[in-house]
Amino acid sequence: MRCCFPAVTPTLNLLPQILADADRCVLCGMCLPHCPTYGLSHNEAESPRGRISLMLAVARGQLEPTAGLRGHLERCLGCRACEAMCPSLVPYGRLLRNTREYLHRHEHSRLADTLATPARRTLLRGALRLFQASGLQRVTQQLHLLGHSAAGRLVQGLPATTAAPALPEFTPAQGKERGQVALFTGCTGDLLQRALLHDARRLLSALGYAVHVPPQQGCCGALHVQQGDGATARRLARQNLAAFPAAAEAIISVASGCGALLHEYDQLLEDEQAAGFAQRVVDINAFLAGVEWPESLMLRPLAQKVAVHESCTLRNVLHGQKALYALLRRIPQLEVVELPHNDRCCGAAGSYLIEQPAAADALRADKIAATAVLQPQWLASANIGCAMHLAAGLREAGLAVEVVHPVSLLARQL
Repeated sequence: MRCCFPAVTPTLNLLPQILADADRCVLCGMCLPHCPTYGLSHNEAESPRGRISLMLAVARGQLEPTAGLRGHLERCLGCRACEAMCPSLVPYGRLLRNTREYLHRHEHSRLADTLATPARRTLLRGALRLFQASGLQRVTQQLHLLGHSAAGRLVQGLPATTAAPALPEFTPAQGKERGQVALFTGCTGDLLQRALLHDARRLLSALGYAVHVPPQQGCCGALHVQQGDGATARRLARQNLAAFPAAAEAIISVASGCGALLHEYDQLLEDEQAAGFAQRVVDINAFLAGVEWPESLMLRPLAQKVAVHESCTLRNVLHGQKALYALLRRIPQLEVVELPHNDRCCGAAGSYLIEQPAAADALRADKIAATAVLQPQWLASANIGCAMHLAAGLREAGLAVEVVHPVSLLARQL
């Protein structure tokens, strides 16, 4: 996935924006205590302040983009905890995205390319169903047969089943219609979370919303952005803009990683159509927590404990983490607790858990240890990457804790 690089060839006019964003940093260092990678290494080049200095020097032509310099940028999680705490309001997420694209070496992420192609997803879904139905997934996970290879790390976090029917393109509201929404499925959702998407559709319909599932939608482009492949990300974004009906008052995402990029399509594409699209994007948890629930929509009691994991994209980009707690507390008798260290990334971060396995596992360790102390029956996460990474860690630690999306836990109690 990595190769030697040619000379930097700027695509689009990224340099002025990189220079302007980097110049806003006053090097105060207030970001350092909030940076997970700096916490692991205590290396200034692994901090936001250090990385901004490197990005600025490359943009000014003062430093060559060596393998070592690129490594510092690649080891950034993109969690944007620094951005949330920055007194100078440095748009670190945009700065990192533009610099990665500026330094893009035209290699492709195999994972991103596989998930972004509908035909390949169909083949992969069939292979997964066979893998699970044969019992091989359970055996492979229990015996750790694939070790710490990229495939092994992905298999360890796979959910129990991916068998679910395709989603209908339209689901009418139950009772009087309150409005129309559209559901973003994404590549990982369509592949691994069809049951969750059905749960979301069911809840939205029960709340009085007609639900569209546009068949022409596709990958959000987040993994491509992470790799610096801005051209592909923008192509995918244009496809999604064309796919979603104007009649839908909200475009709802069940995965916070996808939702975060969809919400920033206006930055990626920089036009009015993208701005209008981005304004309609809402995380499923925030949407469900923000509408009035009819008294007739009852939830069964659940006398258990759930620990809530806040993904970085939900916390630092969408700012919707409070909705997780509000939703789960609708379930009678359910004890809802916050997972300690929610201010730190779990290490999943898109493809980071594969490309930087040692750092990813080190960042996850505190969360697994905290879960062992809390002893919940459930661990709730609204991000598929985080959920898979945490599930693998719990399995490795011998903890019988089920990782679940908040919406699925609600749907189970309807």
